[in-house]
Amino acid sequence: MRPDLQEVQKIGNLIEASQRILIISHRSPDGDTVGSALALYHILKGQGKSPELYCIDGMPSEFNFLPNIREYKQTELTLDYDAYISVDVGATHLTGLHESHPELFNKSLPLINIDHHYSNDYFGQYNVVMPTVASATMVVYYMAEMLNYTIDRVAATALLTGIYTDTGSFMHSNTSAEVLRVAAKLLSKGADRHSISKEIFNTTKISTMHLWGRVLKNTHQTPDGVTMSVITKKDFEETGADYSEMTGAVDYVNSVPNSKYSVILTERDGKVKGSLRTLQDDVNVAEIASKYGGAATSKQRDSLFLVAWNKRCAGK
Repeated sequence: MRPDLQEVQKIGNLIEASQRILIISHRSPDGDTVGSALALYHILKGQGKSPELYCIDGMPSEFNFLPNIREYKQTELTLDYDAYISVDVGATHLTGLHESHPELFNKSLPLINIDHHYSNDYFGQYNVVMPTVASATMVVYYMAEMLNYTIDRVAATALLTGIYTDTGSFMHSNTSAEVLRVAAKLLSKGADRHSISKEIFNTTKISTMHLWGRVLKNTHQTPDGVTMSVITKKDFEETGADYSEMTGAVDYVNSVPNSKYSVILTERDGKVKGSLRTLQDDVNVAEIASKYGGAATSKQRDSLFLVAWNKRCAGK
């Protein structure tokens, strides 16, 4: 299981010819987009490059233990870099830059698209998309190996963060033998598993507890075995929680017995985001999510999501 060799070699040539490289994470950053970006940042610095990190949203506090996390920029973006890399971006709108900087995604700029989502439409000039792997950090790991880039303790910790979070600390159904093999490799390189576990999975703010309380209060299971919950904009405002504090909630909801799969609907910026999880090997949540185009709208073919959303918003 490796990325396409020719594409990786082209990317290696582009990086070699570039000095200023912008690494872009998706909005509402999670451990995979942050881990991928920070690993690349550190690796490219080691190659004598001048990488920069960008995310339209601020970094969640649970990632403060990761080196270079404060290097992320949220300032007005000027597209004057030699190369661009997007990490863990399953669709261009997830960057928050698709309207303000459409030229990033129309193949007119040297953008390297590194991802693992089935929804990815290969929007980069260069694309390394591996939907069968558990995380974007695994893709970065494979590419670094193929290009003979050094993965030291700092890079290994960042890469393991993405694997750890996208597999729910190795509890999701995407935890394969290959995932454990790569994780073991990263641990052998000095990855700080203790800090990852403590800071991300065993440290919880009061605002997060209040928000998750509402998630649990709103949880119900359909006759088809779909476990659902809904969180509105008002819930975030009243609990003082940030959108990033929803990370992990869907995994907890997924622990309900006899759950075929779980979904949490979250309201943000007038849109509805659906986060799905399953522990069933015969359920493809990526295929389910693709029916809804990444957001709940009035054009959905299945009314299940809208029924739950309207019920919650009506306070019933």
